[in-house]
Amino acid sequence: MPKRRRLISVVGVSAWNGIPKEQWGERAYAQLVANLTAYPDRSVEMSIYRGAQNLPTYQKDYIEHHLLVPDSHEAVLAAKAIQQVTEEQGGECIFNERQDRIQGLDPYHSMAFLRKGLPSFLERIHKIVDEEFPNDPNDPTVLINVTSGYKAITPYTSAMAFIYRLPLIYKYEQSSSILVMHPLPFELDTRVVEANYEVFAHLRYGANVGEWKDRAEYQSLLQLGYIDEVEDVCALNGTGSLLLFAFEHDAAVVDMTKEVKEAVMNSSELRDRIFKFARDPQLRESKTELKNGHFVFDDGDNPYRLFYEKGVVQRIYAAYANHDEYERQLRRPKAPRYAYERVKVFRTGDGYDVEELWSPSVRS
Repeated sequence: MPKRRRLISVVGVSAWNGIPKEQWGERAYAQLVANLTAYPDRSVEMSIYRGAQNLPTYQKDYIEHHLLVPDSHEAVLAAKAIQQVTEEQGGECIFNERQDRIQGLDPYHSMAFLRKGLPSFLERIHKIVDEEFPNDPNDPTVLINVTSGYKAITPYTSAMAFIYRLPLIYKYEQSSSILVMHPLPFELDTRVVEANYEVFAHLRYGANVGEWKDRAEYQSLLQLGYIDEVEDVCALNGTGSLLLFAFEHDAAVVDMTKEVKEAVMNSSELRDRIFKFARDPQLRESKTELKNGHFVFDDGDNPYRLFYEKGVVQRIYAAYANHDEYERQLRRPKAPRYAYERVKVFRTGDGYDVEELWSPSVRS
């Protein structure tokens, strides 16, 4: 039976082939569209898209093309031209500049790439695969194009395909042949992230080297090659970012009081809410309100409410599925200190489970 599939490509500047570089820009956009209409194979992205549609495995399916763009004006124009021509020729192409232009994903500025671009890029693919176009693990509906885009980005698109077990689509050298590499049956060992989660989380977007250099766990991760130092700034490098992403794909780390832990252990709905709350910072911020001195997470038309303290690791001190209990908690002043346990909320075959990471501690 035909399936709807989505091919993800990172756009480079190959679409500009045939137009002198000094002319790239808004004025040349019409010429760019005309070139792609007449010679679509000048764009690696369009060539891969057309080729994937003709592969025996997918030729009966409907494939839509989703473009992600580095932080480059020329790449944005190329994506818009590819989208326009693809749609004019009867295909479907998705490009939303606000979401799909990845700020900081500039291979010519390494620190911006590490601190902002790469984490944002990994998260954008996560949003597409997990939320916008859920993937079928038995017959992957998302395909990853690893031929187009900048070479500095290609290893990370490849790694994301391995983590999500998605097929890789690539063009064989200078020929017109399109090849597919199917997922490998492997599990990535992310125990180093679990054991050093707070360091990984702190350095996701970078920090000052002076604040970390004397810490044993930092030096260990530096020696393992998961952190890069550039002058006075340190940040997870590509390997460190991928390990953190792979861990967070299936697990979330939070601190919670004993009472919250008991409530969570007895409620699959609370476990589901807490995983999403901890895993998605945009959702967390957009659904949080400050009420009577409490930060309260409320994600919609349901009875579940989380009271928490903000931090690199979120600290939940109350969780309710009962509106009356929630109202009573809201009227109480926030305590100056709570005793927390650090736990991992992780995916299982039919939901989520909870596992303690270390003993209770008191945090202000």
